Amino acid sequence: MYLNKLLIKDFGKFNNKEISLKPGINVIQGAKSSGKTTIKEFITAMLYGFSSCSFNEKDNEKYEIYRPSDRGYSGKAYIKNGDNTYFVERSFTKKNSRTSVLDIGSGREIKVNNGSLNGKLFDLSRDDFVNGLCIDDNNGNYTEYVKKDFKNIISSGAVSIDMEKSIGILKEKRDSFDISKIDKNIEVIEKELKDFDEVDIELKEIRKRIKETEEELAIETARRKRAARRLIQTKTSDEDEDSEEESAVSGGEDKKSGSNEEKNDKKDTGALEVSQDKKTDDESTVGKSIFLDADLLKDYKPKKKLTDQVWFIILTGLFVIGVITAFVYILPFENAVRQIFVICTILFVIVTIVEGLFAKGIFDEDINTPSDEDFKRIIYELERKTESYEEVEIDMSFAQEYIKRREKYSDEERKILKRMARRDELREERQAQLDKKKKSERELHAINLAINTINDLSKDMFKSYGDMINENASDIIAKLSDNKYKDLYINDKRQIMVKDSSGYINLDKLDNEAFRIIYISIRLAMTRSLCKDKMPVVIDDILDGADSNLLAGFIEAVGRIKTDQLLILSSDKALVNMLDEGAYEYNLVKL
Repeated sequence: MYLNKLLIKDFGKFNNKEISLKPGINVIQGAKSSGKTTIKEFITAMLYGFSSCSFNEKDNEKYEIYRPSDRGYSGKAYIKNGDNTYFVERSFTKKNSRTSVLDIGSGREIKVNNGSLNGKLFDLSRDDFVNGLCIDDNNGNYTEYVKKDFKNIISSGAVSIDMEKSIGILKEKRDSFDISKIDKNIEVIEKELKDFDEVDIELKEIRKRIKETEEELAIETARRKRAARRLIQTKTSDEDEDSEEESAVSGGEDKKSGSNEEKNDKKDTGALEVSQDKKTDDESTVGKSIFLDADLLKDYKPKKKLTDQVWFIILTGLFVIGVITAFVYILPFENAVRQIFVICTILFVIVTIVEGLFAKGIFDEDINTPSDEDFKRIIYELERKTESYEEVEIDMSFAQEYIKRREKYSDEERKILKRMARRDELREERQAQLDKKKKSERELHAINLAINTINDLSKDMFKSYGDMINENASDIIAKLSDNKYKDLYINDKRQIMVKDSSGYINLDKLDNEAFRIIYISIRLAMTRSLCKDKMPVVIDDILDGADSNLLAGFIEAVGRIKTDQLLILSSDKALVNMLDEGAYEYNLVKL
């Protein structure tokens, strides 16, 4: 697979720029800031899309860097894959983002998902293409890449993701959760709560004592009132007898007989009178009399409501019949149906009226029995009347003992209620600590799961990349260094080790040129393993200033990579001369 032609419509500094390419080596030569890196990013964007909504911060930055300020944002490319040629057209603007892929041979349009050609024309992911097949000079920071960036790549698959740093942050977060402190707080709260185990029983007991005290006071008060009433009745009886004797002496037998008859009449009517002498200054006040009329309910006739009147019920029934009859004759019914409907309505109303009259007791005998509501009202009035005559004032000094005892129990009740309030606060606090512990345990579980997942993914990534480097980098570094370095190896701790004639070398002792060779060796080793579908390999400025030995070793190493196209972006004019001297076939594009 290779790129046949690039049509840069509007991308970065280019507008309507056309670049023709060929299989094999292509050298795109231009001065610094001539747009070589822009071409590399354009190729990536044409193959994989260029989203303005990427989660990758660097992708978002690139989108803004290469977005023209005063025109559209689009491009076209011809891609050759086997015997088929495809025409790819893209628009990168936010409002009009689109991708179309046309198979020129068949004229069939190919649908792509998310704008990426991955899975349609090739199977290499964007990250593998950028990290493996696009090799730039890393801004000359070869040492940083070898010691840091490459470790990120073999651990996470991306330069920008530092797995060790991410795990370190997660561990710090995990250490911030002190479950033992929460457990200690819960233990202290539960220990204090034990002091309140009996508080419910204590409250129940004290309220029982309060109730008993109140009942004792009520019983004693009632007893004293009964005693007072008996005393009043006895005294009244004695006075009546004395009065009768005096009347007999002064008025004769007739008056005595009349008095006896009056007594009998009072007994027959069920009336009971209790009189009281005038009180002295130190005597208690007592009630005047008690009156209960047994025939009061007999003559009671409650006033009937309007709805209980017979005439009202009959008029209401006739009104309902009239309304329904008028309604039936208004509607478009047949006469037979109308008559049947009216007859049924009349019968229904008559039955309802009769049933209502029976329910109201119209057909019952003339018994004026009051309703439950009226009966209750009568009883209530009688009780009030009775109570008004039964009131007896007594000396309540005896109640002080009960009152003091009641106040003492009330104070104890208030103290118990305060303790119960404290217990409830402790329970709420304990629940809050338990919820906090549960939440912390969930977060700890999530953090540990994340750490383990990252470690597992990192191990898988390292195995993939590490094995790839160890298998391919040794012969590459030997060619690039003209056999100065014999081996390049990555150990289990993700440390890069380089071997020369004296053995493995500490990287801190190497100069920048040595790091450059190690960097190119690593990148080419990754390219050799990742290059699928013979996709283009893009080299950006990495060979600028290289000597002939390094260039020869590089071309030889690239020759072992299964690719149909090598794009060398360079500002070094000497590179073209070395290619000519080496009799390499190449296509030259000048910017």
